[in-house]
Amino acid sequence: MLWLKLGKKELINLAHARSIKKGPNSTIEIYMDPVSGKRILPFPNDEKRDEVFDKLVENLIRLRMALE
Repeated sequence: MLWLKLGKKELINLAHARSIKKGPNSTIEIYMDPVSGKRILPFPNDEKRDEVFDKLVENLIRLRMALE
């Protein structure tokens, strides 16, 4: 299970994420199960968004490989 920390008061269990993608205006969009809806994570610029997105994808790949 991989958790994503959002600020100081929120965690997202990525096991419930259906889709994670780069959004417009330097954001990352995380589509959760139907009950949780969608989360939009803003970043100061596209470069920072891309850096965080790449790290997130790397960690998800490592988790999947570890579980296999």
